[in-house]
Amino acid sequence: MTFHSLFFMKRHHLIVLLFVIHSWHANAQWNDFIINHKKETFGRGSQTWQINAHDDKYIFCSNKNGLLHYNGNRWTLFTLDNKLDARSLHVSGTTNRIYVGGENEFGYFTPNPAGLLTYTNLSDSYDDKTRFFGGYWGIYEVDNLIYYVSDRHVVKQINDKFTTIPSDFKIDCSAIINGVLYTGSSSGITILVGNTWIKASGSDLVKNKIIRAIVPYKNGYLIATTFSGIFYGDENGISPFRTGHEEFMKKHELFSFAANDKYIAIGTIHKGLIIISADNKTYYYNVQNGLQNNTVLSICFDEKDGLWAGLDNGIDYISLGMPLTNLYTTPYSKGAGYTSLIHNHTLYLGTNRGLFYTEWPVNFKEDAIRLNLIPELSGQVWGLEKINDEIFCLHDKGVFSIQENKITEIKGLRGGLMAYLHDDNPDKCWIGTYDGLFLIEKTQNQWHVIKKIDGVTGWMKDGAFESTHTLWLREEYDGIVRFDIDRHTNEVKSSESFHLENGFESTVDIRIHKFLGNIYFSNISGIYKYDEKSNRIIKDEQINDILPGNQIYTKIISFDSTLYAVSSNIILAADFRNGTPHLNTISSFNTSQMSFIKWYENMIAINDSLVIIPNELGFALFNSKTRPLGESRELYIKNVSLSYPKDSILYTDNFLNITSSPQIAYRKNAIRFEYAIRNAGNNDDVLYTYRLLPDDTWSEQTTLTTKEYGNLYEGEYTFEVKAILPDITIPTRTFTFTVLPPWYRSTYAIILYTLLAIGMLWLMYMIDKRRIIRKRKVDLAQKDKEIKFREQQFLEEQKRKEQEIISLQNEKLEQELQFKSQEMANLMINFTRKNEILIDIKQELFKISSAMREESFVKAKRMIITLNNRIDSNIASDDALKRFEEQFNLVHNNFIRKVKEKHTDLSTNELKMCAYVKMELSSKEIAPLLNLSIRGVETLRYRLRKKMGLEREESLTKYLGSFG
Repeated sequence: MTFHSLFFMKRHHLIVLLFVIHSWHANAQWNDFIINHKKETFGRGSQTWQINAHDDKYIFCSNKNGLLHYNGNRWTLFTLDNKLDARSLHVSGTTNRIYVGGENEFGYFTPNPAGLLTYTNLSDSYDDKTRFFGGYWGIYEVDNLIYYVSDRHVVKQINDKFTTIPSDFKIDCSAIINGVLYTGSSSGITILVGNTWIKASGSDLVKNKIIRAIVPYKNGYLIATTFSGIFYGDENGISPFRTGHEEFMKKHELFSFAANDKYIAIGTIHKGLIIISADNKTYYYNVQNGLQNNTVLSICFDEKDGLWAGLDNGIDYISLGMPLTNLYTTPYSKGAGYTSLIHNHTLYLGTNRGLFYTEWPVNFKEDAIRLNLIPELSGQVWGLEKINDEIFCLHDKGVFSIQENKITEIKGLRGGLMAYLHDDNPDKCWIGTYDGLFLIEKTQNQWHVIKKIDGVTGWMKDGAFESTHTLWLREEYDGIVRFDIDRHTNEVKSSESFHLENGFESTVDIRIHKFLGNIYFSNISGIYKYDEKSNRIIKDEQINDILPGNQIYTKIISFDSTLYAVSSNIILAADFRNGTPHLNTISSFNTSQMSFIKWYENMIAINDSLVIIPNELGFALFNSKTRPLGESRELYIKNVSLSYPKDSILYTDNFLNITSSPQIAYRKNAIRFEYAIRNAGNNDDVLYTYRLLPDDTWSEQTTLTTKEYGNLYEGEYTFEVKAILPDITIPTRTFTFTVLPPWYRSTYAIILYTLLAIGMLWLMYMIDKRRIIRKRKVDLAQKDKEIKFREQQFLEEQKRKEQEIISLQNEKLEQELQFKSQEMANLMINFTRKNEILIDIKQELFKISSAMREESFVKAKRMIITLNNRIDSNIASDDALKRFEEQFNLVHNNFIRKVKEKHTDLSTNELKMCAYVKMELSSKEIAPLLNLSIRGVETLRYRLRKKMGLEREESLTKYLGSFG
């Protein structure tokens, strides 16, 4: 079976081993990556005197400013009562307390129901004056005993009882060995038995030496001294413990010490620390390879064999035995790494500052490695290629040949980016530059340019030769282009672009790779290859089945039986050496420790297990055979707090894993959750998604590590959050809480509402009852009203009928009045006519009488006079005139009677005159009626006004009109 067929075995044959790290750490090849926690991040306390790693999750430190707590993501400072240094600490799994010793004070911290650490001062519990002397440098727990070790005494606590045990010598260090308290001083090693001090066997060997630490080791204990090296002690005595670094410890002053089954760590005052492995390998750590400073005051191994170092100015973390290590760190950086190459036991390193070299294998000693700059090649180096027995340096200045320490520039090339040896002729080579593609040839031991290949466009750095005559390049914006170069003329025969319509699901961030002898393409949508039969880009399902998805693999290479792939946060190595492929994965959460240069990601395989990886900070070495201890990538909820009306903590992560289900007042239900991945660095590449049950919809993935909710309705809620990494989904974390109803929806309010409802029902009943009574009254009143209305209608009807009768009567009377008026008018006319005729006759008779002068006519004249008198009497007392007066009184509402009653002294002619004026007759019309002349009428009118007492301006007509 060929290697290529082995590579494409089905996925279920793969054994996947996952390396999880919090930051880029080291292995035995190069330097460990060191995480620096600066004092500004934890309260600015410069000295850290003791470190305790608890349960692989929490770090506690006794620091100059108090107790420091690190939960894998954030530091928190807790001060003692006297605000002085914390010197020692002990985390008790029995009492669930963190005991702390300080200056003239000791006590303990314990989480409250919300998880916040609260302090209790125990040294105030007893009044022994010796407790005020010096600092407490050690706290230990044995069964039900707690020891507080000070400079000159030990306080022993049994339950709530304290006993002070003085010491004759200043205690420099202490430890519990096999359940017994050991102390080191200038008198040697002493053991506390009960309340009595006794010397340890062989103690005189370390007498008058400065003992810095006593630590358990195998069946005994190790004693670390400042200038005299290390000693091993057990029940048989004490003897020197040789490490081969005694001179180093003496020269640089040992100050701190730690040991486990795999390593011994030695911290110094002047030169950082060294770690000695069980197989006697030594690793140096100081400011030249990553420590913040060289004074190491305390050290502590965690459960993953990582080492915490408390420095004089900061705290550092080193993870040991990891597959990734680095070459150099600041301030000894040689620039950002771009490329490397090993040739003739020399390691060449191309950076943005030039081409450097050092011996291979790299020799790491107490001081930083020596990297030598080639002066002629200072400046930006893009690549290194081995062409036959030469090294081509692809430089910003051009292309240079390095052979036998001789550097030669190949003229005519500006800015070298890629080099590919011609398949048909080893003395020819393709060179990609800023200006395009060139073909160069070696003649007479010198390289020179044959020609520039016209028609080749694209960035030469992002390309690969499939063969001597087929070149793939990434286009400027999207897609890729394939160039076919004529074998004889070396001219471009054809070119073809490939985009979405040619098979790519996405053309964003396409990378071109050559491995296993073939060309491949990668972006976020997967791994592709060119299918010559269909002339299309297709997905390579077998490669995609091997490499985890959701990654942009920026560089994929192969070396013999190993495939390497790298993305922004994952490195993969697939090994087919034994016929069964293994996929080894290492993920970086702390991209600030090692970040790639976009579009210049690179890997250089040294052998089937070692790969050099250039990056922004320099160079890293990946060893795929290293199997680190599995590290937990635990998601945790850091804090739950209320943000209204003021910030208040409901829950905080704590070493006892105390959880609660708080009840939140409705008016305060603005709740904030903070969550993170617990590790020794940042989590820049972690995605989170969350939801708040009972809403079962997960949020969009985000890098944010906080989520706030507000204005929640009352009820029980469960916040769930999960983290998604490139190669794994971490289990969900939950937090349950209850939002209480507002006071107006509380149980008491409901009872009140019920009572109010009952009262309202009773009130409504009473109101309705009154309404019914009132309605009955209204109905009765309405009926009475209807009766009255009907009666009124009846009366109105009766009145109407009466009015109709009266109207009819009035009409009849009116008719009669009209008739009477007409009759009166007729009478008046007849009367007037009659009088006129009689007057005329009278006048004629008077004329006849005047004509009769003789005596013979005396008798006739007497008869005429008699007739005339009768005519006058007839004019004055005619019955028609009486009838006229009657009719006039009837028509004019007894006018004449009323005038008589008012003016009793009026004569008949004057009453007649009143009637005629009432009728609005003129003087001319009145004269014949009264048998008067017109002047006589006016005289009569005057006499009438005078009798009635009318003034000159008053109208007689209007006055008479007032009588009806």
